[in-house]
Amino acid sequence: MKRIRQLNKKTRTVQTKPVRNRTHKFIAGLLSAIIPGMGHIYLRLYMRGLTFMLLVLLDLSAVLYFSSIGIQINVPLLILLALCIPVIYFYNVYDVLQSADWVMMRRRRAVVTQATSDKPISNERSIRDAMMVWERGISFGLLLIVGGSLMVLFFRKPRWFQEILAMYGGYSFAVLLIVGGLLLFGREFWVMLNKKKM
Repeated sequence: MKRIRQLNKKTRTVQTKPVRNRTHKFIAGLLSAIIPGMGHIYLRLYMRGLTFMLLVLLDLSAVLYFSSIGIQINVPLLILLALCIPVIYFYNVYDVLQSADWVMMRRRRAVVTQATSDKPISNERSIRDAMMVWERGISFGLLLIVGGSLMVLFFRKPRWFQEILAMYGGYSFAVLLIVGGLLLFGREFWVMLNKKKM
């Protein structure tokens, strides 16, 4: 019984530590409203924050490129690209507000786990490492490679790139949409099969 009371006292003191102060939801939302992706970086979700920054920069670069090249301007494409900017912006603010709750809950849980474990806490760095939210996956690396390549092409404006876009731009965009839809469909189908097996 004494052991349970000691654990309860420990968790009470740990929960009042300044974990909340490090990741304020309001500050993260404000930073994301000012610069898309900055709120995620504030929450230490670096990959997600850089992804939002890269998407906004790519979209702006594409709008500038397609409005300045000499080939026939595709007005619906310009409208679509221009409409993507507010969509990315508002999704970024929504996502950072949702991520802030998740990150704070995860960090509180890491601190409580460290405090209630029987092992002595070696130093402050072990708590910080347990509170760090790690993001994994190769999609971020691929996004950086493709995004960087496209930005170089948008700013350098090579003639062969303009000719490819003029001849095959509509077809390649349609193929990208089909491939993306198939990938999403396959992922959902895979998740559904795994749920049935359980």
